[in-house]
Amino acid sequence: MKIKEIIVVEGRDDTAKIKSAVDADTIETNGSAIGEDVIKRSRLAQETRGVIILTDPDFPGEKIRKTIAEKVPGCKHAFLPKHLAKPKNKRGIGVEHASLEAIRECLKTVQEEMEATEP
Repeated sequence: MKIKEIIVVEGRDDTAKIKSAVDADTIETNGSAIGEDVIKRSRLAQETRGVIILTDPDFPGEKIRKTIAEKVPGCKHAFLPKHLAKPKNKRGIGVEHASLEAIRECLKTVQEEMEATEP
């Protein structure tokens, strides 16, 4: 599955998981203290290819999502349900813990929504 848009994720582990699931490029925020460089790269990506935000389904992830969406209008949003982003025998929650199928499914949903709204 090829994703035209650039996917904004939180870190390296998320990028690795996304690239295992689909053919896509990512921008990493490297945590919730989003630097101006990430905003500039996200704006350029939005102008040229479009942006999909896929962050962890937790408070810091939602904060990152909100910050990027406010500063880069027009981003699309992919959501992983919490129960699909939990590791099997550990604590925590994150995109890196989701199955490849769960990642494909949430990105496919975004693409279907885009197709449904195109004239």
